[in-house]
Amino acid sequence: MSFVLGVDAGNSKTFALVVETSGRVLGFGRAGPGNHQTVGLARALAEIQRACEAACGEAGVQLPATFGVFGVAGADLPEDFELLGEGLRKLNLARHLRVENDTLVALRAGASRPWGVVVVCGAGFNAAGIAPDGRTFRLPGLGWISGDRGGGLFLAQEAVRHVARAWDGRGEPTLLTSLVLSHLGLASPEELISALYHRGVSEEQLLGLVPLVFEAAWHGDGVAQGILIRLGKEVGISATTVIRRLGLEGTDVEVVLAGGVFRGKGPLLLDTVVQTVHRVAPKARIVLPRYAPVVGALLLALETLKGVLDPGVLDNLDRSLPESLKG
Repeated sequence: MSFVLGVDAGNSKTFALVVETSGRVLGFGRAGPGNHQTVGLARALAEIQRACEAACGEAGVQLPATFGVFGVAGADLPEDFELLGEGLRKLNLARHLRVENDTLVALRAGASRPWGVVVVCGAGFNAAGIAPDGRTFRLPGLGWISGDRGGGLFLAQEAVRHVARAWDGRGEPTLLTSLVLSHLGLASPEELISALYHRGVSEEQLLGLVPLVFEAAWHGDGVAQGILIRLGKEVGISATTVIRRLGLEGTDVEVVLAGGVFRGKGPLLLDTVVQTVHRVAPKARIVLPRYAPVVGALLLALETLKGVLDPGVLDNLDRSLPESLKG
């Protein structure tokens, strides 16, 4: 049986989808983190294989797929693509495969056409784009060493920084102090600083501070509002950088905002992004993704095999997708 495979291998989880070339979804699989930069190549490949096997098990089909697109967090530099491509080919998950950075599958999951710009703001941060003629541009996405400033961990660190500065007098009082301490079960900023110094706060706990920044901003806290405005400007600057590099300033380019941070409470972050982008690209359309990134990998796989997808294929896909992968 001919079927295609779409995979989104991220920092915390890996999703896989199996679909007929008609667009009908046959199976879905989930496994652990698939970023080789954080968990090592062997474990990343094992989790990707586990997700694919789970999807095929649900679908009642046998690997390899006819074609597979693998969107992988950590596929940043040429050596990453070489390493991942070699490793995935050895697993024999697909007779033909394509490895992409996870930004590009997120773009395809959110855009209504095969080109556009995406900014991903989850735990980390990155931006990329594809022009109508197929040209691509992507930021390296290597954190502070490649100039990045954004993402959930950035927001959490900013919250802690401002709590500390409010405590010692260098900064303004902020509602974040009580929210952060209560969330972490700590009695004072001194305890917070000590817990972080002794690595007593996990990354997952830190990411749990992100909604608190939106909550404080929603209640009028100027410090929290300033954090979100700075992030919104950074998102907008990253998007317009990609737009300029691809020469899309005069187009109605879709700017897809992917990642959980963009679903935070209140309009302040998104409003700031819109204003920043429209100064450079006034016709640009800011959109939130319609689908989870794994669906973008699937769309890229289908388009590679079939070219432009007819409405029937897209309708079949939409009708048969698990609800958890929409919106």
